[in-house]
Amino acid sequence: MASGDAVQQIKERLSIVDVISPYVELHAAGKNLKGKSPFTNEKTPSFYVSPDRGMYYCFSSSQGGDMFTFIEKMEGVDFKGALTILAEKANVQLVPEDPQKRTQRDTQYAVLEAATVFAEEQLQEHSEARAYITDRGVEEKTIRSWRIGYVPGPPKHGWRHMREHLLGKGFGDAELMKAGLTKAPGEGKAPYDVFRDRIMFPIRDTSGRVVAFSGRILTKDSEAPKYVNSPETELFNKSEILFGYDKAKEGIRKFDFSLIVEGQFDVVLAHQAGYTNTVAVSGTALTPHHVSLLQRLSNRVVLALDADRAGIAAVKRAADIMLARGMDLKVAELPDGKDPADLIKEGKDEFKKVIGKATHVIEFLLHLLLKAESDDRKRKLRLFDEVLPYIVKLESHVDQDHFMGVVAKALSVPKDAVARDVERLREKVSKTMEQRDVSTPIVSEPEASAVDTVKHSRRQAVLATLLVFTDLLSDREIKVIETQIKQITGSRIDALRGEVPAEVVSQLIFTLENDLSSYRPKQIHEEVCDRLNELRQIVLRTSLRHSKEALEVAERAGDNAQVEELMREVSKYQQEIGEPPLSADIFV
Repeated sequence: MASGDAVQQIKERLSIVDVISPYVELHAAGKNLKGKSPFTNEKTPSFYVSPDRGMYYCFSSSQGGDMFTFIEKMEGVDFKGALTILAEKANVQLVPEDPQKRTQRDTQYAVLEAATVFAEEQLQEHSEARAYITDRGVEEKTIRSWRIGYVPGPPKHGWRHMREHLLGKGFGDAELMKAGLTKAPGEGKAPYDVFRDRIMFPIRDTSGRVVAFSGRILTKDSEAPKYVNSPETELFNKSEILFGYDKAKEGIRKFDFSLIVEGQFDVVLAHQAGYTNTVAVSGTALTPHHVSLLQRLSNRVVLALDADRAGIAAVKRAADIMLARGMDLKVAELPDGKDPADLIKEGKDEFKKVIGKATHVIEFLLHLLLKAESDDRKRKLRLFDEVLPYIVKLESHVDQDHFMGVVAKALSVPKDAVARDVERLREKVSKTMEQRDVSTPIVSEPEASAVDTVKHSRRQAVLATLLVFTDLLSDREIKVIETQIKQITGSRIDALRGEVPAEVVSQLIFTLENDLSSYRPKQIHEEVCDRLNELRQIVLRTSLRHSKEALEVAERAGDNAQVEELMREVSKYQQEIGEPPLSADIFV
């Protein structure tokens, strides 16, 4: 069955209440339902569901959409994963596609699955590889669960062991290279394996499908890197995937915090020890996308990273992103020279103690500073650069006040002095941002300027409001709005819906629906006209600015014909900007 047909069948068999109620306790609130957000730990319910419209919106986390969006957020899957989950719930059969029509993307999944099976089989045949894994403390059940494997290579085997096996399974060299499993050495030579003599950890997407590998060298080789990760492919974007996330989703919800470690063995052994909320990044620094994945499930994070320079840099990177999002970030300080895998092997209780003693990231950074710098005056000078910026990033003023007190006590200085430095730093940051906005140069296509970005976000917000009005007003009023939007933008309203995220529409529907019930028709019409006029000004001023930029280019190039044409354009836009605004009379 095609996905479009399946979506329709699912929506016919399930209501949004059927889908959401297992996750959220809902109560009647007028014609809507209301409950506590499943995305945040709120005390006052701000999560609304509209059975009539099949939509939800969470005011505490600014998330919304339909039943598919909800499952994507709650289960950390993509649309295809949500479709599979809801099809099973609705007892809708998803018919597999004809293998002959398999897309290149599906072929990559098939290649990577075959590679995973091969590595699992090879692990059973190579006792030295199995001994290494079990010596690290990994149990047989864990090996099977995480599908850990081994790919042979030098010094005992050749450079093309996996390639030869997969070619024998019917895959071609082009498919192996596209999946990131082989490399081309040069003209006239056969491609060779990316992974050779390596313990293989499959990296999976949020739905649990293998998309890449991380391979740990088995035989010591001074020239070979200790770990090799798959190159980025159509399926694997390292800035978007967290190792272990597919298995950690339930644990993060259960424990209400994410535990971030560095290596694959750290993740696997942490799960084995009961910390089923553990994840790691794969070959990159923590990114905003990684943080977004974790924040869907919990607002709390604990970092358990190596205490070396790279680990501290990773802590600061995480603090930069997470504190600005209002997340609670703590750091577990590991003993020198030991990683989570080492501690767990020594005993689960030792690791539990370390995690239990995790401190807020600001306290952790303050502790590092006090330990590293003995000179009192230098401590205070370094404080301004190394600790106070993170207090500025805190969303809560109560938190800011608390940590100013912590810093003051640690350095034996008046809290007012710390507060003044924090304020000075805040002003410095604000001024830097203002200067950056003012000095942003005009850039050529296809990049967008800062002004374009601001205009686009405002255009999106205005469009969203107008789109919601077309869902709430009468057919006659809707026709007037659609006509005006076509005149202003040159596009039909249906073509513009893609510009507005479903979450924005969901929020506005729940807010405007209540507000409009107390408005008189004329007030509503005036509100609509205000939005139409604002959209018109955004469109005209954006067009005017682009024409002026093009005019400057044409003048520098000495293209007189183009200059004349663009001058006429500029004059036309300036005239249209000055025309009288629309009034509520358009609805008469």
